[in-house]
Amino acid sequence: MAGQSEVEETRPTKQSQAISRLRALADTLGSGAMLPTERALAEEWSVARMTVRGAIAVLTREGRLRAEQGRGTFVQPPAIALRVRLGSFADEVKRAQLNPTTRTLGRALDDAPPEAVRVHLRLRAGAAAVRLDRLRLGDGNPLALERVWLPARLARPLLKGEPPASLYGWLRDRGQLPDAGEESVVVGFPTASEQRHLAISSASPIVRLTRRATAAGIPVEYAEAVLPADRYELWFPLAAGPDGRLAAAPEAR
Repeated sequence: MAGQSEVEETRPTKQSQAISRLRALADTLGSGAMLPTERALAEEWSVARMTVRGAIAVLTREGRLRAEQGRGTFVQPPAIALRVRLGSFADEVKRAQLNPTTRTLGRALDDAPPEAVRVHLRLRAGAAAVRLDRLRLGDGNPLALERVWLPARLARPLLKGEPPASLYGWLRDRGQLPDAGEESVVVGFPTASEQRHLAISSASPIVRLTRRATAAGIPVEYAEAVLPADRYELWFPLAAGPDGRLAAAPEAR
């Protein structure tokens, strides 16, 4: 009898079987694909809809699935290992074997930038900065929402014509590629606008990155980026600094 009890305890439950089937289905469908409805899956697997719903909840918590209100549940791409360092976001997306694209949401001469922007860019009272609002995508999926400020003396040409595919490439061509800076990281929840652009819910945690960069000691960039937390694995290259603390190290070449 004891042996029989042990067998019964290890027998897969309908919930665990649904989770296994859902994982296999997500792998088969691939990143970005929409799952069948709960009802369709329940009928196919001969289980209750609550069982399917529970399996979807498990994979959503794991970051394997993403629910979009009013649309459905989608297979989430694997997390991107994003190095927090100076460099092109597009290059990081390429390293994840995704096709990077940028959608420009707005560009303007901002004559009233936030105080933090004004201080970093060393703007005099009344001086303006060029502001760019961009949505960064990988294989067509939204990955980051960015707002970047640059000194008007440098970036006025960005207000006309086709926006560059790579802002850092554009800066490099003008001898203003950032070579030093700092980046802060804060975790929070998205605003309504961020939810809409990133296709996430109000309960989805996000990471806010703020970058202050210089080129040859001259401030050239103040940037804010919002990233869905479940789509990234952030990592920080570190090296021992002269004061005994750990500091970000340049990438080996």
